[in-house]
Amino acid sequence: MALCAAVAADAQVYAEMLLAGKDRDERKEIQSLTVPGNVDVYNQLHHHGPAFESELVGYRVYFDKRQTVDIYGKRYKGLELAHTQFYPTADDIRGGYGDDVLWAGTTVSVGSLRGFIDGMPTFIEPVERRTESILNYGPDKAVIEVKVEGWQYQGKRINMTQRFTLYAEHRDVRVDVTFDGINEVPAPFCTGVLKFPGGMEFSDHGGLCATWGTNWAYGPKDTLDVHKKATVGVAVCIPPQYVVSEPYNEENLLYLISPAPQVSEKNSRTKKAYAVAPSVENYSLTYYLAFCSAAEEWAGSFHSADEWFRWVKQWKREIMKP
Repeated sequence: MALCAAVAADAQVYAEMLLAGKDRDERKEIQSLTVPGNVDVYNQLHHHGPAFESELVGYRVYFDKRQTVDIYGKRYKGLELAHTQFYPTADDIRGGYGDDVLWAGTTVSVGSLRGFIDGMPTFIEPVERRTESILNYGPDKAVIEVKVEGWQYQGKRINMTQRFTLYAEHRDVRVDVTFDGINEVPAPFCTGVLKFPGGMEFSDHGGLCATWGTNWAYGPKDTLDVHKKATVGVAVCIPPQYVVSEPYNEENLLYLISPAPQVSEKNSRTKKAYAVAPSVENYSLTYYLAFCSAAEEWAGSFHSADEWFRWVKQWKREIMKP
């Protein structure tokens, strides 16, 4: 598939964030947006938040209290979002373009981070300010940042920054999460993947979980064909040092996760010089998410749960290499 004219010829990744408009000519590109926590801009952004892609896959992050990661599957390798803007027309579909392949609803979708209270995932609310930004794209890396300030969670005021990094020729995303302005380990958070009715599930009970299944891919406002279903595989891989437990949940395969403390270089020097415990300035954790679409038609794509689960096991081995 030919690259869109809006994408540089040497680009291997792309990202966009658009103010909504009645048609393409009225949509305006932006790099970053900050709003008070009580302001809802979900429908003021064309595809509800920043979108980014490699030649294999596309993602977006919702600009609302869910901060959900949603996915765009492809039939053929190539950069498409500058053309389809996450919502292909019927002609685009007939021409071989990809599409939104998941109905995330209120689930963790694929690797969305949540709070965890009374045995259930919780949204990122209330917050004082919410910011989503495109920090970088091209030629071989896209970086999206999602930041909340003043998140009231478990009796604490937390500032949280998530950075999503997608590299060229990759279907997986690295998620780096930093918590600052706190001086003790916050209560566990959670992430994971959604379950599909009648689908297949896998967990190694050590930070890796994946599902495979078929869903009604579109909501009533997004659909080209309300009867269309899409089959996908989704996965999350969490380094074991961040894993707390694996609670049962009806809608999701979940892991409870806890960040590790980071000590500044200044405080480390103080500790050595005076033999005192350094203060913690922030906490952080890193995990990875990935997906595939059964509609993919290139060599090496996945068309069964067995193929997908085999890949995610190898993926974990690659991530965990020293």
